[in-house]
Amino acid sequence: MKRTMLISLVDQALNSAFSLLLNLAFIAFATPAEFGRFAFVLAGSFFAASAQNALIVMPLNYLLPGRPSAEAAAELSMLTSANLALTLLVLPVSLGLGAVIGADTALSLAILAYFLTLMAREYLRNVLVVQGRMARTLVYDAAALAAAAVFATVFWQGLAPEAAVLAGLAAGNALAFLVCRVDLNADLRRLPAHLSAYRQVWRDTRWALQGALQNEVVMRSYVFLVERMRDAAALGRLNAGRVVLSPLLLVGAAWCRVARPRMVEDLRAGRSAAVVGLLRSGAAIVAGAALLYGLCLALAWPYVETYAFRGRYGDMAGIVFCWWLYALVAGLTSVMATLMEARRQFRALAVVGLAGAVLVPVSLFALLFAGFDASAVVLGLAGVSLLECAIFATLTLRDLMAPAAGPDRQADAP
Repeated sequence: MKRTMLISLVDQALNSAFSLLLNLAFIAFATPAEFGRFAFVLAGSFFAASAQNALIVMPLNYLLPGRPSAEAAAELSMLTSANLALTLLVLPVSLGLGAVIGADTALSLAILAYFLTLMAREYLRNVLVVQGRMARTLVYDAAALAAAAVFATVFWQGLAPEAAVLAGLAAGNALAFLVCRVDLNADLRRLPAHLSAYRQVWRDTRWALQGALQNEVVMRSYVFLVERMRDAAALGRLNAGRVVLSPLLLVGAAWCRVARPRMVEDLRAGRSAAVVGLLRSGAAIVAGAALLYGLCLALAWPYVETYAFRGRYGDMAGIVFCWWLYALVAGLTSVMATLMEARRQFRALAVVGLAGAVLVPVSLFALLFAGFDASAVVLGLAGVSLLECAIFATLTLRDLMAPAAGPDRQADAP
């Protein structure tokens, strides 16, 4: 478990570093309009990835672990067909995003290719994670990112920056998918039967999908509110602080994707003590990473202010501290929510998420309307996340105190 977790953290750090460097390159070498179009498309891809995580990745985590190989293969084949169907639904939406920003032919094709290969790459890498092949996942991601960097550099010479980068990302995804081939048990002849079988999965994933969409509302609403009620400069300062903490924001996610399938397996085997141990390790990893990252950032802060912000963003220390606090609380919340996901308690997660999706915009609007600085919205986000963490912890402890209840008994009724 420790080796797998370490590899997962390295993999997450690799993806985070690539994303950070990509955004810095855009800021340095592209116009604000070009960066804006790229960011708009990327935001759309986050919604697509969230839907895929709820509808496809989540079932992967509880349908495959702990099952006989034949049953696991059948479930994998069914989910592969479902992922294909979801991808076909997403592609027209991607073209719609291109139309909204007035994309030309080259950019429209790049957007289409990016969404197509993104859905394939994310599915494959999550299959590898669920199967416990984290080393293979790291190789796969490294190959995709390295190839994307090369292709984007080449395409940049003849295409607009946003089209060049999206085309480069698509080419890197496609190349890695072809090189790191994995048996997904695809069987297009059984597509109708697989979609029919997916109806049973939909009883759970509908709640996970609702939760994913609500999470996007929670995570993106501040962008609109700050830009409308303050100005673009205030939003720029706020997001600049988030960029500094972006690696820490992904630590919880890296732990969750490794721990979730392990929890499912332990719950099926009745190993409640192992589940408690996983929860404690997750909380320790998130808290330890936050303290270490915060200490390093504090020591390096004079250099960060001088060479990263270059005096153009004003005093950023307060904003960065707010994002550090939010990263800590959000990471602990994701740890507490992982057991509920492993027990397929998606309805409870969706209900809490719905409350958060209402509470966050309302509370942030109130803070900004009252005249607070834009950085106060981050504290608002942290406060809502802390409340969710307390609720999830209560439900988690309640479940663990019922040793006679197995994962199926604790799952929500359809």
